[in-house]
This record gives sequence, C-alpha cells and structure tokens, in this order.
Amino acid sequence: MSKRSTIIAFLGAGVGFGILSFFVAPIRYSEAEGVTQLKNDLNQQLEEVQQQIEVYRGQIKQRSADAKSLKRDIAILDDQIAQGALEIKQIELAIKKFDIVLEAQKQEIAEVDEQLGQEKVLLSEYLRTINDYDQKSLSEVLLENENFSDFFNEIQSLDEIQDKIRIGFQKILFLKNRLEEKKSDLEQERQQQDDLRALQQLQQRSQQEQKDKKKDLLGRTNGQESLFNALIKRAYSDSASIKSQLYLLEGVGLRMTIEEALAYAEYASAKTGVRPAYLLAVLKEESSWGTNVGTGSWRTDMNQRDHQAFLDICKKLKVDPNKMPVSRKPSYGWGGAMGPAQFLPSTWLDLEPKIIKLTGHDPPNPWDINDAFMAAGLKLGGNGANLGAPDAEWKAAMVYFAGGNWNNPLYRFYGDSVMDLAEVIQEQVNAIRGE
Repeated sequence: MSKRSTIIAFLGAGVGFGILSFFVAPIRYSEAEGVTQLKNDLNQQLEEVQQQIEVYRGQIKQRSADAKSLKRDIAILDDQIAQGALEIKQIELAIKKFDIVLEAQKQEIAEVDEQLGQEKVLLSEYLRTINDYDQKSLSEVLLENENFSDFFNEIQSLDEIQDKIRIGFQKILFLKNRLEEKKSDLEQERQQQDDLRALQQLQQRSQQEQKDKKKDLLGRTNGQESLFNALIKRAYSDSASIKSQLYLLEGVGLRMTIEEALAYAEYASAKTGVRPAYLLAVLKEESSWGTNVGTGSWRTDMNQRDHQAFLDICKKLKVDPNKMPVSRKPSYGWGGAMGPAQFLPSTWLDLEPKIIKLTGHDPPNPWDINDAFMAAGLKLGGNGANLGAPDAEWKAAMVYFAGGNWNNPLYRFYGDSVMDLAEVIQEQVNAIRGE
C-alpha cells in the first residue's frame, strides 16, 4: 500500500468512529450561572402572573354561568380587562426570557463555529505535511535521514499525524452536526418569540375592544338594568337585522353579511363536521391580525423556504405570483400566509388532495372564500374540532395557531378569544335560525 493509500484508509476509518462530547467547550460557569439566575427570576414572575390570570379566568367562567344582566356583563368585562393586562405582562416577561435564551444560543453557536474553524486549520496543516511527504520517493526519504533510527522515527511521526487527521475529521463532523442542531434550535426559539409578539398585538387590540365595549354598554344603558334588558331583547328579536350585519375579514378585504358568511361556513361544516359559528370565529380571528394580512408580496415578506411551494400553487392556478397578496412581514419574523384562512404554502399543499375531494375544485385556491373555509374546516377537524366539544374546539384552535406548542400557557389567550367570539357568533346564528 502506498503512502497516499495509507492516508485514505485512515481517513475512511475515522468517519465511523464514535463522537465524544468534550469536543465542544462549555459556556463559562460564571456566565451560565448568571443566565440561569435571570431565567429563574423570570420563571418565578411568570408563574405568579399565571396564577393571577387563572383567578380571573375562574371568575369569568363562574360569572358566565349566571343569568345575563348588566351587572354580570360589566363584571365580566372588568375581569377580562384585568386578565388582558396580566396576559400582556406575561408575554412581555416571556419575550425577555426568550431574549436571554437566544443570546446564550448565539454565543454557543459562535463558540462552536470558532472551534470548527480551528479544527479545519489544524486539519489543513496535517494534510499539507502528509502531502509534502507523499511527494518524496523512498530513496529521497532515506537520504534525508542519517540512519535508520531517524527514518523509523519519521515514519512513526507520520503515523501519529495520520491519527490526528482521523480524529480531526471526527471533530469536524461532530462540530458541523452540532452547529446545525444549534442553528435549528435557534430558529425554533425565534419562531416561538415571533408567535408571542403576534399574540401580544392581538391581546393589546382585544383589551382595547373590551374597554370600548364596556364604555359603549354603560353609555347605551345609562347603568340601568331595564334599559339593558330592552337592548338585549331588541338585538336578538330582529333576525332580518342580524342577517344583514357585516361579517368582515379585514385583512383580506372581504365584506359580506353574517348570513352570507354563514352559508360558506355551513357548506364547509357539512363536509368536515366543524361547527359553523366556531369556523367563522377562527377565520375572523385569523383575519384580525391587522394591516399585515394580505398586504405583502412573496419575494420580500415570505420565508425563502416557502418560495417553491408558493410558486407551485401559483403555477397550478395559472396566476402571476407577483400579483398574489400574502401577509406582510412584521417587524419580527416572517409573513407569507395566504388568503382568508392564512395558510402557509407548504400547509396548503398538504391539504390540497382533501380539498379537491370535498369541493371538486382542482386546483383549489387559498384566496377563494369557499376553498379557504373548507381548508380551515379540514385543518381544525383533523385536530379534533369536529367532535363539537368545547375543550376539543379550544385545543384545535390552539393547534391552528401554535402547532406542537399548543399547550403552552402563554398561548391560551388565542384559544380563549376564539371560543368567546364563537359564543357571540353562535347567538347570532341561533337568532337567524329562529332558535
């Protein structure tokens, strides 16, 4: 076997060797201790806020079981406003915690990247040494050494270098994998932080709506139960008036009456088993994220990983991708969601075969209201909303928003807000149906 063949054999053998965890230098103890203390402090504050939120949530649930009255509704609004303030504070604390975690991860990524560079430099030097030696003939090597002892020492030294090359390849392979894992973890943490910022915006808007609702209710009733009862009776006695009320999907510019929206929801419900009022609430909530929805373009607002799926959808629909609206990228994270139900391209493609089967639309269109309702029904029904139970609907809404992180207490506001809105819409639906 030639000298070069020997080197190749050693390199090939090195790839299969076990990887040792000590290749990555840990964060310095004092720094890690400080980060841990900060996280612990924030965790304690989060737990305290969560306990206070649960108190208000319990009060709201208890009051909601009471007979409808002005006093009850005002008390519920007061609890909701107080709970909303706590939830906003909770998200602020969670974002601070994420900032600490992200900074620590960035530092670790930088350290791993630096080690990877050092190992590459060392490996390059070892390979250069072996290559220089491999260019010499056996007679040249013998002539360069005064005796056989020096010759054998040089051979032994080369063997040691070959071992270092093998170990160097092991380290580089490990460090590259480690780096990719850390970058993936960082991306996931950033996505969760983006979700929290989006939820915070929704919370702030919701809290203001609750305050406005309380002010309006007191103004219209002058604080009198008799006027409140008359107001409620009048609101739900005129089904024609309810039918003509607007159902707005603000972000995508869709305006229709509640009766028209109900027809779309009932069609999707018949195919997916998801309650119409609940489906209307989810789409309303998704479209209420603000001006970001439907005002972006795929080139600048969509994550590059979704580009090909988006182009595939547009090609099937024979539309110009540059003219199709998507959600605009906020100050954090990415946009790129499509249509009334706010689906990302890859998720839409996964649902396409089922949408085609139920609607006969081939290809289905995420910007089409019928297809959007059907896709949302499929997604929610697949996560348990078709069971009709409140807990199942709540969980399905949470999965719709947060995916695998649906059970995170920080996201509970989304599920709660969907269920509250579904209750309001259900009352309107009942009035339209004469129930």
